[in-house]
Amino acid sequence: MVAHFAAVAFTGFMIYAAWPGSSLFSWHPTLMAVAMALLMFEAITVFSPSSSLIVSWQRPSKANIHGYMMAASMVAAIAGFLVIFYNKQLNNKEHFTTWHGTMGLITLLWACLQTCGGLLLKYNWLITSWKIRLVDMKLYHATAGLCAFTLVSVTLVLALFSDWFTSVATGTTWWGIFALLGCLSLTVMQQITTAYLPQARSKPKPITSKQGKRKEKKKEK
Repeated sequence: MVAHFAAVAFTGFMIYAAWPGSSLFSWHPTLMAVAMALLMFEAITVFSPSSSLIVSWQRPSKANIHGYMMAASMVAAIAGFLVIFYNKQLNNKEHFTTWHGTMGLITLLWACLQTCGGLLLKYNWLITSWKIRLVDMKLYHATAGLCAFTLVSVTLVLALFSDWFTSVATGTTWWGIFALLGCLSLTVMQQITTAYLPQARSKPKPITSKQGKRKEKKKEK
């Protein structure tokens, strides 16, 4: 529940600080926070055995909820991107001149590709000729998802250093928002690595009677 509180608190503060509707720019941080820190985070944690709000639901139902939330996340993210792009056009400013802007573009493109990969995973019967096992597809999708949220986290951290954010959050408030973002990142990282990364098993194999006899003969020689 702590992670969900962090997602709501982070998004809530960004909305409060931006005050959507006060300017065209205000919709950029609002939509991006809703898209990445709330919708995408909640979509990922749907499958978490410890953090999911619907842990008792069947996996197909969770997959549908995951898909709907990711679709909503991408709509909000694209809208947020278009807002800042149009806002810079109106003010005759150059695009992608900061690390935040450049990473934001890379993150959005990766998230779009990741969403397409999710569609292929859901409708895997469309690519049966590719001869890719379903379990491998799930692993690829989860790994790409971890990369996507890592990019999201980096982009959001860079946003905390922007002129706009440093003007609305300083001192303890700034560090508090940074801590909330760190909580979200660690939760996603822990969930995906625990669920999908292979774990080494060091159980010794039992020695059969034939193997034992062979070893005894070698010792005698």
